Amino acid sequence: MSYAKRLERALIEADLKAAELSRRTGISKACLSQYLSGVSIPREDRQEMIADALGKERDWFFPQKTDHMPGTDEELPERRVPVYLAAAKLGINPQALRLALQQKRCPFGFAVKTEKSWIYHISPAQLREYIGIKKESSAATGDPR
Repeated sequence: MSYAKRLERALIEADLKAAELSRRTGISKACLSQYLSGVSIPREDRQEMIADALGKERDWFFPQKTDHMPGTDEELPERRVPVYLAAAKLGINPQALRLALQQKRCPFGFAVKTEKSWIYHISPAQLREYIGIKKESSAATGDPR
């Protein structure tokens, strides 16, 4: 289950609306909306604030190895790979992958800091090589290219 789904579930269990969570944590409604839609995952300090406000442990919000990770059955695209998909293929938390990309510890991608946020680039070819996925050949798929 994704962070977004777990956050939604925690709100329901606590019988809270996002506006009330915003008031309790000081995190804007716009940011909470991004977390709830799965667009982004909060920084660690915000994860702690959210967890405290909802009466949960921070780790509760992240999928465990026994959970089915979204995207593990998904094919890698030909262009940029989304962080959530690369993380699923690697079996790690998307936030951990973002941090590794920011720290230049990944041979298959990188992160660029802008004024307001980070931009992530993950090469599908390099990721396939890193995790040992062979790309189907054109002959095997019947594609004449």
